[in-house]
Amino acid sequence: MAKILAEKNFIRNALITIYILVVLGISATARAQVQILPIFTGPAAAQTQSYVGQITMTIDSDFYLVVSEKEVYQLQANVDLTDYNGQKVMVEGLELNKHKSGPVVETLSLDPLPGNERATFSAPVLVVFGISELTK
Repeated sequence: MAKILAEKNFIRNALITIYILVVLGISATARAQVQILPIFTGPAAAQTQSYVGQITMTIDSDFYLVVSEKEVYQLQANVDLTDYNGQKVMVEGLELNKHKSGPVVETLSLDPLPGNERATFSAPVLVVFGISELTK
């Protein structure tokens, strides 16, 4: 009788383990293929491009895609990109240049300590339609 109970417990534990692994696999696949609903329709949506780079987050919770040392895009998305911080990703998006489409808006901060002037940083905006994490 004890042997039958031990076998049932073993089978039950094995099935629970398999179930957990399947759920984790589905979760990882869903995270890797996030599709974001486009906020643009019509001809603008047809002009999307793919960009590959690393996601970085500033202390102000702004997200940037660093493609190279000279190519950086500020990301705008309708989902939280925190999980992608520091990850190499492929972004499907539409580049908007704030300098061409409207007035330039810059933020400045004042630091009372001498010698700590902060430079402003301006990057083209990339509206994110889809993002997927690339394997390392």
